[in-house]
This record gives sequence, C-alpha cells and structure tokens, in this order.
Amino acid sequence: MEPMTQGRRPGVIMHKPVVSALQIDSFGDTKFGNVTWQTLLSKPTTSTESMSVGIAVCPSGGSLALHQHMQAEVYYVLDGSGEVEIDGERHRVTEGAMLWIPGDAVHGVFCGPDESLRWLYVFSEDCFSNVVYRFQPMRQEGL
Repeated sequence: MEPMTQGRRPGVIMHKPVVSALQIDSFGDTKFGNVTWQTLLSKPTTSTESMSVGIAVCPSGGSLALHQHMQAEVYYVLDGSGEVEIDGERHRVTEGAMLWIPGDAVHGVFCGPDESLRWLYVFSEDCFSNVVYRFQPMRQEGL
C-alpha cells in the first residue's frame, strides 16, 4: 500500500523562533500607511499551494490606507484594538475578532494614539506577490 501523502506537498510547521526571524516588510511610501507584516506562508518560500498567510502589525496612531485587491481576505485579530473599514463602514475590533473581506472590497486599518493591532491575514492565493494592492486616493478626515 502506498503512503497517502504520495504526490502531495508536506505540511508546514513554523515554531516561534522561525516566525520571529522572518523578514519584516512594509510599504516603501508612508502614504500607504505604516503597517508592517511578516509573510509566513507563500510560494516559493514555503511549499504551500492556494494560500498565503502572514501577520500584520498596525502601530499606535498608525494605519493601512484604504485599498482593494482582487482576492478575498480573512483577518483574525491576535491582540490589540483598532478599527477596520470595509466598503465605507468602520468596525471596532479587538483580540479574537474575525473578519472576512470580500474580493475588491475597499478596506483599511486604523489605530488611535493609545491602540495598536496585530492580526493574522489569509489570502486564497499561493503567492503573496500575486496580491496586487490598489490604493484609494487620499481623503481628508472629517470631509
């Protein structure tokens, strides 16, 4: 009898020391926000298929500017608090909140001066670089 895993990729397990050592990325231009992220699963770095996963951090007073991308996305808030805007509606989120963001929905993340937010994000896309962020024109708060 042949093993059931023949022809399939092996699972991926990353323990905290490996995750902690992963590269921290950010957008080159602060007009897109000052969120940082670590990509945990994405081809070709990991032998995963059909999913990209990472951890993002929005610092105190920070943001991930309003944007959209073709792929739907899931957020799971690991810790902290802040607001996530989806298609013009802001939602307060705290640790343990889960959000599903439809593909092409305009969304962003915002933290006040006394808050920060750390969340796990998941895309149904084998390579994170295939997720094309389309940022919205800057808008003035209160206008």
